[in-house]
Amino acid sequence: MGEHDAQLLLFGATGDLAANKILPALQQWETGTPFFSRIWCLGRRPFNTPDYLTFIEKKGGHALQDPLQSAIRYHQLDFTDAAAFADLARQVGQQGHPGAARLFFLAVKPEAFVPIAFNLHGAGLFATAEPGHRLLCEKPFGEDRVSAVRIQEQLMTLAREEQIYRIDHYLGKDMIRNILTIRFANRLFCENWHCGAVEGVDVTSVETTGVEERLEYYDRAGAINDMVQSHLLQMVALVAMAAPAHLGPEAIRQAKIDVLRRISVDDRFPPVIGQYLGYDALRPGSTIETYVEATLRIDTEQWQGTRFVVRTGKKLAEKRTEIRLDFRPTRMCPSCAETIEAPGNRLTIEVFPKEGMQLRFNSKVPGYGYDLEQVTADYCHSCRAIGSRPEAYVKLLKDALAGDHTLFAGFEELREQWRIADQIRALAGVNRLIIYPPGTDRVQTHGETTC
Repeated sequence: MGEHDAQLLLFGATGDLAANKILPALQQWETGTPFFSRIWCLGRRPFNTPDYLTFIEKKGGHALQDPLQSAIRYHQLDFTDAAAFADLARQVGQQGHPGAARLFFLAVKPEAFVPIAFNLHGAGLFATAEPGHRLLCEKPFGEDRVSAVRIQEQLMTLAREEQIYRIDHYLGKDMIRNILTIRFANRLFCENWHCGAVEGVDVTSVETTGVEERLEYYDRAGAINDMVQSHLLQMVALVAMAAPAHLGPEAIRQAKIDVLRRISVDDRFPPVIGQYLGYDALRPGSTIETYVEATLRIDTEQWQGTRFVVRTGKKLAEKRTEIRLDFRPTRMCPSCAETIEAPGNRLTIEVFPKEGMQLRFNSKVPGYGYDLEQVTADYCHSCRAIGSRPEAYVKLLKDALAGDHTLFAGFEELREQWRIADQIRALAGVNRLIIYPPGTDRVQTHGETTC
């Protein structure tokens, strides 16, 4: 049995995520030597395989090429139909080898996780005794803390924890993975990564587009569940966690859990939630938030007194994702008779659209005297990539196939992330929803906006 005997079963194969992210990632990965002998694309629509490939080409805006195209088989499947799973099991068994790896990618609503896992188990497609059988659960894992716990408890009757890979595709982005290197491989930063040096940390992910084709999902999830609970809090954890015991997946995961448990919403600064003007035309009467900004505090010695802010929104002035650390101001020559106030430095870790890092620091203005000016050193990480940059899902699929949990969220992480998200939601309340015009830079607490 070789590594290329593995099979991928993609549930939700007709959805936006499959068309726009997962299949393009597979196209990038499978160019050359295929890693999956068969890719089963599973959905409720009555397609045959050629019709499905045509559908994906139109939906995703690109045609799949060999060897990926030849590996794909579309199979119509009702996720609640046990007999349909039995039929699928016969076909999968005919195509694969006993003991070969099987990845079950659940790109579906969280309420479908358990029924799918139950039917996979009942049909013999998924077995707890097979370490190569793995469930990949796309975010969100639940809709709140209570539902996440319920899903976890039910899955634990069907699978072992090490067989579950909870996906947050942000963790597959190269600059997110670079955070640990920036922090711990540079004395310049690692010795100044604490509240004594850092005044505030801003984690931002904003975009210019609206909900578009994700309306059905988004009107249920909102910005808190879609972005804050997952992507933004994972970035906060990577920035704020203490140094792990080692760089293995369990040590990194434990370090994130430890800091997430110490995070709470700073109730001195109530969360700001908003909805862009025009959303009501899509969903009349909806109170779902398309913008959220929340201030967090971290009750650890390392971060006591440092302000952490998470912010995300749609239909804003620009599209960018970044982590910004604002260092405290200092004084030049504090023992001198006349001191010079020096503005704080700023480190910006850029995730999108450019991957890289900017460091703003103070320098002397050319000429006589010691007048200061702020200058910026700019590093472009994405500029150094040769050819096309790997999709985040390529890295995640490779790691899942290899059994590496480093870039996947453990349940204890998710439990704490849901606790924080639920707290933001409770403190915000629907009555404080601010309607903001598209193109807004930042939604203000008093209901006005800046453009």
